[in-house]
Amino acid sequence: MVLKKYNDIYLIHLIIFIFIGIFGLLTTPLTEIIIGLKEILLNGSILLTDYMYVGGMGATLLNSSITSLLILLLYKINKIKPSGSMIMSLWLTLGFSMIGKNFINIWPTIIGVYIYSKMQNEPFSNYILIATLSTALAPLSIEIFKSLNFNIYITLAISTIISISLGIILPPLAKFTLKMHQGYNLYNVGFANGLITMVLISVLKYFGIEFETTFLWSTQYKIPIIILLIILFITLIILGINKECIFKFSKILRHSGRTVTDYYLLYKNNTFLNMGILGLFFLFYVLIINGDLNGAVMALLLGVVGFGALGKHIFNVTPIIIGVILTAYLKNTPLNTPTIILTTLGSTSLAPIAGQFGFIIGVISGFIHLTLINNIGHISGGVNLYNNGFIAGLVAMILLPIIDGIKKGD
Repeated sequence: MVLKKYNDIYLIHLIIFIFIGIFGLLTTPLTEIIIGLKEILLNGSILLTDYMYVGGMGATLLNSSITSLLILLLYKINKIKPSGSMIMSLWLTLGFSMIGKNFINIWPTIIGVYIYSKMQNEPFSNYILIATLSTALAPLSIEIFKSLNFNIYITLAISTIISISLGIILPPLAKFTLKMHQGYNLYNVGFANGLITMVLISVLKYFGIEFETTFLWSTQYKIPIIILLIILFITLIILGINKECIFKFSKILRHSGRTVTDYYLLYKNNTFLNMGILGLFFLFYVLIINGDLNGAVMALLLGVVGFGALGKHIFNVTPIIIGVILTAYLKNTPLNTPTIILTTLGSTSLAPIAGQFGFIIGVISGFIHLTLINNIGHISGGVNLYNNGFIAGLVAMILLPIIDGIKKGD
């Protein structure tokens, strides 16, 4: 209830991130956390690497807390005004620091975006959002380091330079990919990252360099995660409740969600109500299907919550997930299998398509998304943490010209 007194986005997230770290410290002995953090920092982070499997729950939550606080500090230093985009990126950082980002591996691509801003003679603050989102490529540097057989210092230099270079080319590419899907894929940087890594992985494979795939999936932390998530989501709902919340929440539900629909700039703290409702909705969904709760599921779930400030709401995500669920049933695939859980959550990147074109098109989008991720989801080599954004971009590019052609009677 204390947070309700404040309208300071920085203060709210400072308290939330510190709480995450304290929760981790309270659930795990300190010696285990130290060992776990070492494992997280030194081991690879390629998809799918659940940090809770690698280092335990306490170390994972502490890593998530530290990484998110560093990004929050980066925003503060650059005097970024609070927005839905900023909130979204903070929650993405919080979530994906449980599955691939850590407070060491996020910096090369951020440095790359910073260099690009200087090349353009523009302030870094103009590019800080994309710099934050570029950390979806965080696993890349260590995977390249592990795959090369040169002197350790040469290998480190090569892997770092490649990651920085990708940060440099990401801003112009992300600007172009936004035009390709016309704002109907909320995970636009994930789409751009997917194109980059698709080319990079192909080049590396041509020269005989391949990354080892992993599937590290923990199952033993369900109860404490439920407690943590319920506390987080109820807090968000409390933050979003005021005299105007019902009226403003109903207005949020009328938006298609197409990029850029910034709920915070439009509705201020009432945005937190939408975020909390989305969080509880998907948490209960995972529990109903008896799905696992771990770092991987939390990454995708907190990502959905983050985009509750920038495009998603309960109405425009529902058709998409129904499409994924029906597609899984057609192949008799249990809904609580890891791939289906993660795809159900990640497919909501296509929420604006359902919001703009209706329920049926939304269901079709979910169907195509699941089929594509099953067949070509691997081509980014597991180093693009926002892989659902890559697939969603392809879905949007397939559907939009068809929809447009039918509307025009072509």
